[in-house]
Amino acid sequence: MWRRGRRNARGEEIFWRNCDVLEFWAFLVAGVAMTGDPQMAAGGRPSVFLDSAEAARLRKEIRILPWKRDLYEGTETTSPVWRRVAKPGPDARRWLEKDIVIPARGGHFHHFFCECGNVLTWPKDLQPSPEGYACTACGRVYKGERYDAAVRREMHMALAQGALNLGLAWQVEQDERFARKAAEILRNYAAAYPGPHTGIVEGGIIYQSLCESMWVIPLAAAYDLILDSGALTEKDRTDIEQNLLRPCAKGLMACGTDGNWGSWHLSAVGVVGYAIRDRELISYALRSFRDQMADQLGDDGLWPESVHTYHFFPLQAFLYLAEAARHNGEDLYSLEERPGKGLRAMFRAPLEYAYPDLRLPAINDGWWETWLPGQFYELAWARYRDQAFRWVVEQRAKAAGRLGLWPLLFGEDLPADAPAPPLRSRNFPVLGIAALRGPGGSMLTFDYGPFLGHGQLDKMGVTLHARGKLWAADYGTPGYGSSILPWYTGTASHNTVMVDGSNQERTSERRLTLFAGGPQLEAAVAETEEAYPGVLHRRSIVRAGDGFIIVDELQSGKPRTFDWLFRSEGAMSAVTSGPPAESELVLEHVAVEKSLRVSGRVSLSWRQGEDELRLNLFCDDTADVFLARCPAETAARQVEMIAVRRTGVRARFVAVLTPVSVGEDLRVSMCGDVVRIRRGNVEDVVTLGPALSLEPATDARFSLVRLVSGRPSLGALVQGSVLRWRDQLLIEGPVRGWAQKTIAPEP
Repeated sequence: MWRRGRRNARGEEIFWRNCDVLEFWAFLVAGVAMTGDPQMAAGGRPSVFLDSAEAARLRKEIRILPWKRDLYEGTETTSPVWRRVAKPGPDARRWLEKDIVIPARGGHFHHFFCECGNVLTWPKDLQPSPEGYACTACGRVYKGERYDAAVRREMHMALAQGALNLGLAWQVEQDERFARKAAEILRNYAAAYPGPHTGIVEGGIIYQSLCESMWVIPLAAAYDLILDSGALTEKDRTDIEQNLLRPCAKGLMACGTDGNWGSWHLSAVGVVGYAIRDRELISYALRSFRDQMADQLGDDGLWPESVHTYHFFPLQAFLYLAEAARHNGEDLYSLEERPGKGLRAMFRAPLEYAYPDLRLPAINDGWWETWLPGQFYELAWARYRDQAFRWVVEQRAKAAGRLGLWPLLFGEDLPADAPAPPLRSRNFPVLGIAALRGPGGSMLTFDYGPFLGHGQLDKMGVTLHARGKLWAADYGTPGYGSSILPWYTGTASHNTVMVDGSNQERTSERRLTLFAGGPQLEAAVAETEEAYPGVLHRRSIVRAGDGFIIVDELQSGKPRTFDWLFRSEGAMSAVTSGPPAESELVLEHVAVEKSLRVSGRVSLSWRQGEDELRLNLFCDDTADVFLARCPAETAARQVEMIAVRRTGVRARFVAVLTPVSVGEDLRVSMCGDVVRIRRGNVEDVVTLGPALSLEPATDARFSLVRLVSGRPSLGALVQGSVLRWRDQLLIEGPVRGWAQKTIAPEP
């Protein structure tokens, strides 16, 4: 399903990856019902992303709504990776002053990165520089065609975006200068276009067919926006359609519809088809869209790569196609090729995957700092009128403002807050990630799934968000052209267990053997024997209230070295002491600051502001402990980590993660399979297996007794039928399952 690329220096196969982001570049609008044959609007223009009535409404709204006027006329926003993001009005006027010169063939965006993982400095005029390009973090300078070609690619993207903004400015301001300048860009591209892609990196005006798709969509939209302006002659129209738009689309058809590249290929073909009213192109796009919904979108509603970038990357492409189709009588928004597999599911599923602040866990490839894209949900709210989507719009608007073209064209005043949707723990079986949510906004993700298209070697990895803060993170990836990339895709950069100091193997397993529970107690258990052949690794996650217990059990037929790895945001403070370690931790990019030998328990914490994440780790024997630093999202920033090493044919680690206030009294202990977590007069007693003692006694796989001042106030169990505390029967049922019961206080 996923496109293959070249091999690296070690002979390992590299998968082609995408080359742009979520939040920027979204466009437009309106709706009808699905038919069997492609529909095309009759009569006037525009008819792809806007119609004349919507353009008139937009002109009025820009006059009377200050926030919408700012979206059109306001100051540009900036991103260190993607340069400036210009508002349509100022950007259109900027292009009026420029000569339109079409660059030579563009290169690869991800080549424009330093070895440390940070983006290089874009030249302000986006012209190749013989002096080279300095890293935005360390200042190292890079020169040559590889980097010049990446700059040319950005200029192609800027020209296409400029054409779209000029077309929008024509519709808003009715100033013919904007239409004429957009026409100039289109004419010049029609004259300069070297011919279509014949393969994913062969032909075209940009190195990757993926990027060519992203480039041609705004050009096709600009063509539609100015077609009735008088700025294009009949010859211009023929040249643009026959020498630019149609051959580009035909080339993209030849590049296939696999993976997120295919999502962009088919969407670009469809948008071009609607812009030039070509039934063959439209039919291809609609048929391919249905096929991707049926065969490539996961049954859990998520795109099976990484969610924080690659779920929304194909969705971004689909929205362009859906809006063009909607203006021409085709309703892709309500299409479900199979139950739950459609655009609505692609909007809904990420709500239950996101952290409470709507940040997206950066699991697998993609950018670390990514939130639910508010501008996409502006369109979701407009099309579905689902209050959950409106809530996302409001939350993202409060946090980051209203950004992009979707809110400009379809955004509404939001006078009152929508209610927050109820979010629950959920398993995403296709991606192979479980999200466990606790009270107070705590959330842990558990990655047990297979290696998919943009996967990493991170089986059994976890992340943790609590008290409004990200603690244990996955840092995604920097630019794919960076030499530090293997660190981010490898096992050592994740919160999991590494065996013999080596990366995991790619796996195909989805062995989630348990996912059950309720408000105060739930558990997820998964196993793998593929990650390290010959080693069975079982990881159990138990949530008790807002705290989490991670149990790792590893068994091998021969002696192995097992390294339990965990890192967190915040300043580390360790209270563990002991003699020097008997071994060394040697991992590239990891700087060990302290090592020691311990027996029993390791205790430390990470602090952020007035909150702490406390870790109490229990081992079944003596272990070497390494306190170290490692890269965060790039090598320019470091976080503090712990590695705990056991050697032998088996090992067991039990980690208790508890978010608390700084200085809060917390006591954690473990005896056998019973963990006690005490805060003030409240104590949670958690069993990690059947218990025959009186405190408690249970047949359950996992159980919880909550004590207040020493007396039971709540009982819960997973995969059990009975739970006792001393001589008091708390829960009894006919079958082994999940149950929770509140215990009335004694009179």
